[in-house]
Amino acid sequence: MDSLKVLVVDDDFMIARMHAKFIEQQEGYRPVGIAKNFQETIDLARELRPELILLDVYLPDRSGIEALREIRGENLPCDVILITAAKEIETIEEAFRLGIFDYLIKPFDLDLLKGALGKYRQFKCHLLSGGNADQKFVEGLKQFRGPKTAPQQLPKGIDQRTLELVKGVLVADASFRTADQIAQTAGLSRSTARAYLDHLVEQGMVEESLQYGAVGRPQRQFRLRNV
Repeated sequence: MDSLKVLVVDDDFMIARMHAKFIEQQEGYRPVGIAKNFQETIDLARELRPELILLDVYLPDRSGIEALREIRGENLPCDVILITAAKEIETIEEAFRLGIFDYLIKPFDLDLLKGALGKYRQFKCHLLSGGNADQKFVEGLKQFRGPKTAPQQLPKGIDQRTLELVKGVLVADASFRTADQIAQTAGLSRSTARAYLDHLVEQGMVEESLQYGAVGRPQRQFRLRNV
């Protein structure tokens, strides 16, 4: 199976860019575009024909739900994972009625997005496996659809919003930087920045390097992986 094309939609460009970079790191995926409003979403969905759209609800011109209705109305052949801060039952209900694959509520750990992407790839592999379209085949498809796992708990002392802030700083600058430099940009203390950077290194999202100077201890530097 070829790499699955993904269109990322979010009105916050830094968040959209971070999600696109994360998707690029996942096996079998290729981000093909970023949209920041309703019209860009529809135009790029028509032009790029992605298999999957990561779609935010809160867009500056019209809502992501309206974009989803338009996509369904035009019979564009793509699936949708809704990624949003919207928690209204009506929004969730309509999203599933319109046939979304999954629904992730912000803020969330990127491991949850990784799980959703993993399920979607398994879903597509099963769909394209060439099996007989009997009940067993359908039941195999159903096991991959919809949220089945709760968001992973962050370690003690790690706050989701601060974590997203540090990630945003790393996305904005692809170069290796020290914890002091990252802390200053994020408006955090050095010790706080170090704690979050160490967590991201453990999660495999950030890589570190040792910079050796003429004297003294080498400095640890950090950057987002696969930038």
